[in-house]
Amino acid sequence: MTAECATEDVIRMLEEEQLLELPAGADGETDLFEAGLDSMAVMQLIVVIEERWGAVLGAADVGRDTIGTPARMAATINARR
Repeated sequence: MTAECATEDVIRMLEEEQLLELPAGADGETDLFEAGLDSMAVMQLIVVIEERWGAVLGAADVGRDTIGTPARMAATINARR
C-alpha cells in the first residue's frame, strides 16, 4: 500500500497528468472546477486515482464537496483506500 495521499500529491498528479491547467500558486483550496475540471477530466481522474492510490471512487465521490479542491480530493482518496 502506498503512503497516504497529501494535498501536494494531488497538485503534482494534476500537473503531471495535464487534466487541467492549474493557476499559478495553486494550493489546497484552489477550486478545481473553476480551473477547468470538467466531466471528461473527472472520468480520466478516476482512473488515475485508482492506479496511483488504489482508491475506488464512485459517482457520489466526484462532486465539489469531495474533489472540488486538492485538499478535498486528497481526503476523499484517503477515505476510499
